[in-house]
Amino acid sequence: MLITELTQILFAQVAAPAVGADDLEFSFWKIMFHGGAFAKIVMVTVLLLGVFSVYLFFERFFFIKRLTSKTDANFMDNIEDFIKEGKMESALDYCKRQNSPEGRILEKGISRLGRPVSDIVSAMESQAQVEVANMEKNLNLLAVVPSIAPMLGLLGTVIGMIIAFFNLSHASGSFSPKTLSEGIYTALGQTAVGLAVAIPANFFYNLLLTRIDKFVLKAQNMSGEFLDLINKPL
Repeated sequence: MLITELTQILFAQVAAPAVGADDLEFSFWKIMFHGGAFAKIVMVTVLLLGVFSVYLFFERFFFIKRLTSKTDANFMDNIEDFIKEGKMESALDYCKRQNSPEGRILEKGISRLGRPVSDIVSAMESQAQVEVANMEKNLNLLAVVPSIAPMLGLLGTVIGMIIAFFNLSHASGSFSPKTLSEGIYTALGQTAVGLAVAIPANFFYNLLLTRIDKFVLKAQNMSGEFLDLINKPL
């Protein structure tokens, strides 16, 4: 008899959590859209910002990659051969055929050969700035996402907390910790989503800046090689 009772108690203890596990299953997706109309508007806005940041990242990433991969590996060697042979027109045509940032920068420098070095440097720097500005197009919009997304999430959290305490203050009956805790974790979900969008967007932005900085360094080295080439005694 004692063994039977112990078996029944043990079975009840094992079976009870299994039933409650389904009720207590954590679903972040449900938390995101749990709440009033304002919470849903904030969530949709933050998620749209996340999609927008992903689109901007891939659009700029492949655009920069396509631009910086057009130049021939022997570009500077061929330019040096043209200049040594005095074929300036051929050098200009070769730069135009490259259809790349490096080709357009050197094209400006070659077209001003015979002028003071300061004019050559100024022309190449101006073209380099144009190329960098072209790569950075819409990059400022991507930089806005890491700033706006957490603020929208925080706004949703604050409004959610206000609504939770408002409902609690006007609730009839005794104090319910469940009602309060449900309002609080729902409100905190807004901030979590804002951070989940802002962190990758910030990473995307800095990754693109790194690729642009590499191009700037490459353009500077190329310009230095070109100036050394035209100042080298024949």
